[in-house]
Amino acid sequence: MKNESRKKSTALPILFSTARMLMRTPAFWLIIGLAVLFTALYSGSFLSSTNLENILKGFVVTSMLSVGPTFVVLMGSLDVSYIGIWMFGGALVWLLFPYLGMVSIFVYPIFGLAIGLVNGIVHVKTKIPSFILTIAITAVFAYLTTVIRNIYGVLTLAVPEYRFLAGSVIPYLPNTFLLALPVLALSIFFMNFTKLGTYLCAIGSNEEGAELAGINVKKYKVLGFSVSGFLTGLGSIALFSYLGARAPVTLDLNEMVRGLAAIVLGGTPLVGGVGGPHRTLFGALAYTLIFNGLFLTGIDPNQFKLYIGLTLWGAVLIASRRLKGVLIA
Repeated sequence: MKNESRKKSTALPILFSTARMLMRTPAFWLIIGLAVLFTALYSGSFLSSTNLENILKGFVVTSMLSVGPTFVVLMGSLDVSYIGIWMFGGALVWLLFPYLGMVSIFVYPIFGLAIGLVNGIVHVKTKIPSFILTIAITAVFAYLTTVIRNIYGVLTLAVPEYRFLAGSVIPYLPNTFLLALPVLALSIFFMNFTKLGTYLCAIGSNEEGAELAGINVKKYKVLGFSVSGFLTGLGSIALFSYLGARAPVTLDLNEMVRGLAAIVLGGTPLVGGVGGPHRTLFGALAYTLIFNGLFLTGIDPNQFKLYIGLTLWGAVLIASRRLKGVLIA
């Protein structure tokens, strides 16, 4: 009896805090509104099993591009190297597969961790703005990926042996979603069950104050970039599977904007200090629903770049209003 009462007393505060967090997350209400709107307009196509599966796949791609970098944004910096890790990491998998076999897929998280560590050390030591640093690294990796493709004279960097990952073990539940679950779980763990999330928020709110409070700012900045790279590398396994066991060979800036938009839409402003990966997940789902709805309307695909830009602009505007206290944090 005592154990049951303890479980109830523990569960209730968790439920209340979760409900309060949902109520205070603008992206949650945006998701509800979008779901209601598209259900009313396109009930037959929007609620079809095929479309819901497409939404889930889109959510996986967006969340895997944004969950890791959220940790860097929390401390008021930017990490856009996720595209470079995804691209060149896939090229490394393709190169190493003849020698390592199926184990070569684990090059992704190792490579991501290494790049995140380098990003953090260089940023801390040289004071190079994180956005400039990481976008330059992404450009280098995009170039190297193209060089590898040209040297070997192939159109795509595909590893057919991994195509089984792109199927569905559970009906209507893509394997890419199952592959994404460890990344989502780790991001929530790092944020809520370690000092990392608290310290990164403190750094983003007031770096000098955090240092005066005894936080090793340089150490946690490097850790923030390292976690970002590691989670991006781990998530790139799901992205690799999503493309049918292929690595992207062209730099798509739309994918870069997608990650940033999901972060800001979820409630983590680019100046840092508040938010977290749990909110980024809401932002990723909201972003996916927006473009799924646009697709159902039959809008010209060439106009999607315009809507991607407008979505990021709107997300930044909403985030800036949050910081002024218009919306609840």
